[in-house]
This record gives sequence, C-alpha cells and structure tokens, in this order.
Amino acid sequence: MRVAIRQGAIDSIYQQVQNQVDSRGRHTLPVSFHFYQDQIVRDATAAAPLEPAHRLLFLRHGAASVNGQALAAGQFTYCGDEISLTGDADWSEIWRWEISRPNLPPTLLEGEGLLSRPRLAQVITTLAAEPDTEWLFRLDRITSAPGRVTPRHQHHGPGIRCLYQGSFNVEDQGHRVTDIGPGDAWWESGAETVVAWHSLQFPAIFVRGLVLPIELEGTISNIWLTDVTPPQSNWDLLMERKVTL
Repeated sequence: MRVAIRQGAIDSIYQQVQNQVDSRGRHTLPVSFHFYQDQIVRDATAAAPLEPAHRLLFLRHGAASVNGQALAAGQFTYCGDEISLTGDADWSEIWRWEISRPNLPPTLLEGEGLLSRPRLAQVITTLAAEPDTEWLFRLDRITSAPGRVTPRHQHHGPGIRCLYQGSFNVEDQGHRVTDIGPGDAWWESGAETVVAWHSLQFPAIFVRGLVLPIELEGTISNIWLTDVTPPQSNWDLLMERKVTL
C-alpha cells in the first residue's frame, strides 16, 4: 500500500535534520560523562594507553604515575592526551572522570595487575554541551560537618560525585539514593532540586567532577533555593580546566 506524504511534512522532517547539523555540516551530538575506578598494583603498567579524551584523575589510595607524573594519595591531574598508568605502591586506586560520546564503549585499562571498573555514565542533557563548545571541567571536594543537612539547592551544571569518607544520602524530585558509602558514586544533573544529609557522628567528604559554564571559573556551583543562604560546607577547588568538546 502506498502512503502519500505531503511536501510540507517532508520539509518539516528535513528541517529537523538540518537543525542537528552545525555550521561545518557535521552532526552535533550530545556528550556523555563517565566515572571509572582504576586499581593497579606495584610495577604494573597498562598494556596500551587510553585514547585521548578530557580526563580528571584523583588518586584515592596508594601511589601511581600518570604519563610519568608521580601522584601520591589525594593528588590529582588533568589529561587531554593519551594516558598510561604505572603502579608505584602495593595497591593503588585512581578515580577517573571522563568526557566521551554516548555511543563509544567504556575506556578500560588492560594488562596484568590492573582492573578498570566503570561505575557510572550519564548523557549530559541539561547543558548544550556539544562539539566545538567551550566548558569548564572541574574537580572539587566537599567536606561536611557531622549532622549537616544541605537544604534545597541546584547546580549550574551536571556532575558525578564519589564519596571519600563517611556516609551520605541525597534526594531529588522523586528519586532518593540512601546509605551511600565510601567509593559509591552518584549523579546530579544540576537542574533537579536536591536535599542531602549524612551521619550525625561522622563528617562526610566527597569528590566530584563537574561540567560548568566557563563564567563560573573559580566560583562555587551551588544555586540555593532558600530565603537565607545556609552556612557553606568546606569547599576545596582542586582544579579546573577550560576544555573544548
């Protein structure tokens, strides 16, 4: 059976496709935000380097070298080129935030004495983070005193958090994540309103990677939705880099 399609409908479909093409004639695609935990033992080296990508790396435990740069526990770096890891302690763990394409496979380090674990991946839908646009790629750390409840707030961009110590609970509109423990990761899009709380007895620390508008360089990403700005947790800006996707 033949189906007649009006020219106006064809034109509409064509325009929708054209709207996905940038000035260079290439399709613009959304980008994806990934978080990995890489474990490595002493003297182990990746069999092959990871392909170039925008990456933030934080050494959670031990000692390791990234492209020959020695990192101790708590240190961090940015890499936009290929990366290779070498273990400099009996056991080390690296937390890795990475910007990629949604349709690419996970980037896993291979070799004896290495283990890469993909922990979380989300497509960025709350920012027009498309190829050839410039953004701020940030790594920061939040320390909250025992018993703190973080009131209603949003953020200027999306991010992946990973708990460093303590316990954590977070709830956005219709979605609750409770009993988060060290090493657990969670996603906040920035657009949803969030409330968070943690242990009465023990401080909580988490490290997060964020993608933000470049206008936020050097400033905190929170948008408070209360009449009175609450006392701020201890915020440490570890590093940030302007990147072109």
